[in-house]
Amino acid sequence: MRDALHAEFVHDETIPHETRQNEELLERLREELLARPSDCDALKQAGGLLFEMGRFEEAAAHLAKAVSSGRLNQDAHFDTLMQLADCYEELQKWDSARKYWQAASALSPDKAQPHVRLGTLAFQRGQLDQAERLFRVAGKLQEDCGEAYGGLAMICQHRGDHSGAFEMYLKCLELDTDNLVALLGLFQTSCRMGSFSKIIHYLEVYLENNPSDASVLFCLASLYAREGRLWRARQAVRKVLKEAPEKQDAKNLLAELEEALGDEDSGVDARL
Repeated sequence: MRDALHAEFVHDETIPHETRQNEELLERLREELLARPSDCDALKQAGGLLFEMGRFEEAAAHLAKAVSSGRLNQDAHFDTLMQLADCYEELQKWDSARKYWQAASALSPDKAQPHVRLGTLAFQRGQLDQAERLFRVAGKLQEDCGEAYGGLAMICQHRGDHSGAFEMYLKCLELDTDNLVALLGLFQTSCRMGSFSKIIHYLEVYLENNPSDASVLFCLASLYAREGRLWRARQAVRKVLKEAPEKQDAKNLLAELEEALGDEDSGVDARL
């Protein structure tokens, strides 16, 4: 009976192919773990798969068993500690998340990522000095760590240091042009400073890879309008409304642009 039900589940066409594959792999891993409950590789693999499936409690249980086995090599041990911490972050068990990020940092003190995650947690708790110290350590450990610059930018922005935030967001985006948090942070900072040329460039680069992101498209349309590039602004805001037809801010901006441009496109601004 069980095998028949399992076969019916596997061949149900309403279930996405990737989900069926994950369930099948998970079933095989569980069978392996019935035979060898302390198989750390199977525990780690099952934990990672459960994490991808959003089943964070189960993932944490498997990953914790893999860690406690004491049989993982250093790299695998580090990766498992980081993913275990991420499980607890998803479950909003912050103290447990911090515990395992700290364990990962102690295991591999030359790795930047635990410091970034601990810095982010400190920032979320309003512990700005501690967060700054952790982000700076991460930046020293890994010079191309965009997340460290992004973290420092958020701290500068929170303190009202818009010039410092602008510089740090730029460094972050130079390393990772798809970092949406840094992109929107730079947009906010640019609006405060009245300096838009650099943010327009990074918005355009981001949209080359993410052309249907309505939030970023709207930011770009707004900046084009501020810069007097009305025809481009209208193009961008029309794309916004194609992706998000109920967005009232976009409707209002389009109405303003249509009024400014009139019915003719002959007045296309020269700064295209």
